[in-house]
Amino acid sequence: MKKLFLLFFTVLIYSSAVSQIDSVTYGISALTQGSGLYLSKINATDGSVSKISSNAVVMVPGGYGRTIDPLHHVFYYIPGTDLLAFNLNTGELIRRIPITNFLNSSFEGISFNYLDSTLYGIAADVAGLNIKLAKLDPYTGSVTLISDSSLAPGYTFLSGSALDPVHGIYYFETGKNPANHLVGVDIHSGKLVSSFPIGIDPGDRFGPMEYNCHDSSLYGLSGNYTHGRKLAKINPYNGAVTVISQFNVADTILNEPVTIDPFQQVFYFEATDHTYRGVDLNSGNLVTMSLITPPQGLYFTGFLYNHACYDPSVVSAGEVKTDPGLTIFPNPASDILNIRSPTPLFKVEIIDFTGKPVFNKNCQGLKEIQADTRGLPEGIYVVRISNERTCVSSEFVKVKPGMHAGH
Repeated sequence: MKKLFLLFFTVLIYSSAVSQIDSVTYGISALTQGSGLYLSKINATDGSVSKISSNAVVMVPGGYGRTIDPLHHVFYYIPGTDLLAFNLNTGELIRRIPITNFLNSSFEGISFNYLDSTLYGIAADVAGLNIKLAKLDPYTGSVTLISDSSLAPGYTFLSGSALDPVHGIYYFETGKNPANHLVGVDIHSGKLVSSFPIGIDPGDRFGPMEYNCHDSSLYGLSGNYTHGRKLAKINPYNGAVTVISQFNVADTILNEPVTIDPFQQVFYFEATDHTYRGVDLNSGNLVTMSLITPPQGLYFTGFLYNHACYDPSVVSAGEVKTDPGLTIFPNPASDILNIRSPTPLFKVEIIDFTGKPVFNKNCQGLKEIQADTRGLPEGIYVVRISNERTCVSSEFVKVKPGMHAGH
């Protein structure tokens, strides 16, 4: 038992060391004249942008996607046919790798999935008619197709894409024939699981869209240049769009990606007046608006919030936070583990001694859930409970059925 404890806590310490999340909005600063990119970050309160990179990467920016691997502290950016990997701490360019796609075209809409540490995206041919889900090797640049056949006759990168890691579905919008369909693809099989017309008026647009890990919902901006834009959410199971904002949050927007701070519950985007705007996900009201002010001679693009929703690890042995109001019983447990909290639960995870999550549930504000532990091997486990702002952890022991279970 002592050896098991030592191994368990050693893994926890290592997991914490490699996967601490800093809750910073990163992006790319690009030269307004010439070719040059820097990893940067933006202050959402005042719009100020600061460079992290010391030296520029000589390349023109593009719109093929960006994502963050928080486990290895890497910001990935695809300005064209190359994959750029930046160290989040130093801004140093770690790798610059040509993307090898046998379709001889583009790899777009890149998304990191923390559950399997894989980069997913859309592989499309030159004509944009052969759309398949694929994964990208960040060390070799090789693209591996997951889909056997084309998923849609067109894909619009202006509306963005989104990965739902909880249900294992990658979403994108079609650009034509038919236009404005929300397509869902199983990330494991590459097969089409849904395709629904987006419930908006003719001439309107929904997007760019972003997945919110707080409530497993897809958010975006709905409207057009004439009537303005409002925050909305889309039901991926029928395409219905629900407008959240009562008033416009912008007249027009730039064709840039958007991002979400799941803890403050704020949706961020850039308007055409180059203001960085934040909209409350619950009320739809504009809560922040500041002029984006990058260093002289640069502009800011490709922003993305780095947050703990993508952190599957647990805190280290020396950092375990407990909550006196948290109740986990029975302990030891043989079948059903009850988890109670005085505050609404956001997510509950059970992690084994190797640091691997064996149970993951989005609780959507419940204060009590049950976890079925009958399929788990005997041993010591950590239960990690997250609410909107904090994370607490507690241990329990899994025993064979029939053994004494305490409270």
